Amino acid sequence: ATGFFEANVEPYSNTRGDEEFHLEEGETVRIYATYSPQNVCLDFGLIAPDGVFHYVSAEDGTIDTTIEVPESGNYRLGIRNNSGNTVKVSGFVKY
Repeated sequence: ATGFFEANVEPYSNTRGDEEFHLEEGETVRIYATYSPQNVCLDFGLIAPDGVFHYVSAEDGTIDTTIEVPESGNYRLGIRNNSGNTVKVSGFVKY
């Protein structure tokens, strides 16, 4: 399945996707996104059932990464803004 997203992430804050999706241990999720401004650092990843954020950092306005989940359960997309700017993000999650 593929889910599309758009978000404005406030400075030094986190946002998470509205949809949960069930994954089995060892499954992978592809996250592709672009964002603006491009010169900021964002973390993209999955929020696990236990609340742990499994993420990859992006610094050039684009991310295309695949994350393998460590345990079965319901996951959500997570985005963390490490900058002092509001960042507009759009992309998709394929699982």
